[in-house]
Amino acid sequence: MNRLGQVGLVAGAACLVVVTTVVSVNMPLVAAGVVLLLLLLALCRRVDGWRWLLALTMALLVCASSDIPALVEISFYPRYAAVAGLIVWGLCLPAPTPARTAPWSRVFIGALWTVAALATLSTTWSVVPSETFQRGVALLLLAALVHVVVRRRWSDRKTMLADLRMVYLVLSLSTVSSLVLGLGNGTVAAALSSSHRFQGLYNNPNMLGIVCALTIPLGWAVYRQYRRWPMLLGTAPAAAGLLLSQSRTGLVAVLVGAAWIMLRHGVAPLLRMASAATAALLLAYLLDLLPVIFRAPWMQRMVLRFTDPEGADLSNGRTQMWQATVDLWWQNRPTLGFGYASRNHLLELAGYDEFFGAGVSVVHNSYLQLLLELGLTAAIPLVLLLLAAGRVALRVPVHGANSGLVWLVVSGLLIQLTESAMFGTGQTYPYVFWFAVAALLHLPAADGPERGGEADADASRQANAPANGVPSGPMSGPVGRGHDRSPVTNVLTRARQAR
Repeated sequence: MNRLGQVGLVAGAACLVVVTTVVSVNMPLVAAGVVLLLLLLALCRRVDGWRWLLALTMALLVCASSDIPALVEISFYPRYAAVAGLIVWGLCLPAPTPARTAPWSRVFIGALWTVAALATLSTTWSVVPSETFQRGVALLLLAALVHVVVRRRWSDRKTMLADLRMVYLVLSLSTVSSLVLGLGNGTVAAALSSSHRFQGLYNNPNMLGIVCALTIPLGWAVYRQYRRWPMLLGTAPAAAGLLLSQSRTGLVAVLVGAAWIMLRHGVAPLLRMASAATAALLLAYLLDLLPVIFRAPWMQRMVLRFTDPEGADLSNGRTQMWQATVDLWWQNRPTLGFGYASRNHLLELAGYDEFFGAGVSVVHNSYLQLLLELGLTAAIPLVLLLLAAGRVALRVPVHGANSGLVWLVVSGLLIQLTESAMFGTGQTYPYVFWFAVAALLHLPAADGPERGGEADADASRQANAPANGVPSGPMSGPVGRGHDRSPVTNVLTRARQAR
């Protein structure tokens, strides 16, 4: 490992020791989770320094979105320093073999850079210039990191999926730590026996639901790549956390994303899954298990959230907030918006209607929030980003690890209809989501359902073949071998095959 890698490892270890020591004073269970993270990472073989720093970055992003003040304070600025470290380290990596970047990958990177540049430039007209500048620079770091991993880091699918496996490990351990913390302070029991929603170590239940909704498909992608069932263990606490958080958005998005993957495989798998679910429900009905399941307090609470959430409308006021957001943006600053990351201060001061007057400071829709903050100037790059993500969902093969990554992208697009995290820079969601989109646009070749990694090699050979179909070498395939032989050799070969 080079000297830069050694420095990164030492700095990362020092940060983790400090975090563990501080947290162990008031939150020993969370400290135990950090120690478990260290042990599991130590067991990972062939983990290079950049990947270790990636794990540290994701852990700091998790801590920054935590409900524990000590973790938030410790990780607030180091998370940005860690992202910058990844960028610098990536630029110092040896230049990969020059290869033509796919057109849609270039469109995606350019659109992401445009949004980040507009966000930073909006400091000049923002209602909160200091906040806009700080968050704009952070968004520039996100765009730069995605660009670096595409152009310098991810030269092959093996490296790409190994990096995503590390991200999955950190996210799954965060859900495990949330459950351990909840068992210790009684919030898991409260979520099972009352109307309280579980949030674990995150700052609200919706944040936990978002993280769990990303962890499940990412775990499936890792499993499909490495074909080892222990890789699926991280999805179990994520599924439990998703149910306990009672996040309707996360639950619906995960189910719809899974149905989309089955539909991409054909109608038959979807029908088989529907038949299996129907049979399971029928068996539970015959065994009189349905009353036991639906009598549980947490299940009754979940059903009420989909039918009559606390006497309000099913959107919990989101539709009114969306209408008010559109009116506030369109009637005041339709072209430029109010400045990136201004919605917290803007909606607190606007007093636009009873919803905003009650202290609501989130739009609960990433697309509307970007228009509110950057106006119509961000409409074109936003559309390009959505088209790139839509191309991933519609065109990328869904065999092998791609099935989980496409699942993640589809679920992520749906989540952002009712949440505002797609262009946030202080949490894990935007990094994981845009990593998945970039990975599928940059290296879309998928493992075959039976041949595993051989399909990648076949796809790579096909991609590098000349356009006229003539092989590049004498041993490039059956056609090439036939052309290299003389007519006499071909006649003798056919005679032997006839005998």
